[in-house]
Amino acid sequence: MSAPSPRLVALREVAAEAELERRDFLYEATEQIRRFLDQNKDRLREIGPIKLVDNEQDYLLYHPVDETWTTRLTYQDPADSEWYDEEQIVDTISELIELYNPADIFSWLVEAARDAPSHLVSADELAREEELVESTAPDDWQAELPPPQQETLAAQRLWQLADAYRAQLGTAQAQLLREFTSNAEEVLRRTGDLPLLDEEEDMLILRADGRFETSLDLSDRPQDVVAGTEARRPGLFVTEAKTIAAFYDPADVLHWVTEALAERYPAVDFSAVYE
Repeated sequence: MSAPSPRLVALREVAAEAELERRDFLYEATEQIRRFLDQNKDRLREIGPIKLVDNEQDYLLYHPVDETWTTRLTYQDPADSEWYDEEQIVDTISELIELYNPADIFSWLVEAARDAPSHLVSADELAREEELVESTAPDDWQAELPPPQQETLAAQRLWQLADAYRAQLGTAQAQLLREFTSNAEEVLRRTGDLPLLDEEEDMLILRADGRFETSLDLSDRPQDVVAGTEARRPGLFVTEAKTIAAFYDPADVLHWVTEALAERYPAVDFSAVYE
């Protein structure tokens, strides 16, 4: 089998970078919307449901009490070739961002303030909805459980929260390490490769091109190895920051960079600030 053409290799590399950027954008956009909603939670609940957009192309209604979004799916039934509208509930911000541009969501909120009657539920209707919710509110079923079982359920919920935030923290740290290597490429070309770890079974080098060489065995993860880039030391694999962040704490990697620089340039005052 012949090797793929350089154009095809380049296209695949661009596609891989585009996928990383897409994921980064979705993560940052999700966090931005989540922060905005958290900071304005009380005010949004006082306002009640907000119809952000309602036209032939889009429909989006935000429910601040249960923190869900109602959107409209338009589809053509192949049985009769007729078009139908079907409402669906979106209960995660990440799914919402896949459907709508965050800038549009903020713009629709601004428009809602300019024409409140067209976007807000009337006070009478809102009061009826609140009465209905209160009358059908479920009891706290956990209160009837024995205290040890309540504690177990609370511990499970706490574990889930900690694990979810840990995953978010890991994603953010990986993104920071990736941004560091991207921004450091110009200066790395002048400093050259920096050995960060140089042990018998653990070697890590920050290359002058912003990539890493590692002794980690990535032979079973070919998607993590940079195609067509040879390591300068035998037995090492060339990979990107996102892969390194999956095996090492990004904070440790950045600390090793400062240690490597201090060791290579002992006469340099790294605390000095240069314009």
